[in-house]
Amino acid sequence: MTKLTCFKAYDIRGRLGEELNEDIAWRIGRAYGEYLKPKTIVLGGDV
Repeated sequence: MTKLTCFKAYDIRGRLGEELNEDIAWRIGRAYGEYLKPKTIVLGGDV
């Protein structure tokens, strides 16, 4: 099993290609949507 270092105490963050990749982001988003069924979400990022 791979250790997911992108999960922090209050958020999910990590370096693209190291701690996060497109597959992990997609799976987290899908699980979030299926479990919580939110009407609106806020997504942020920086460069």
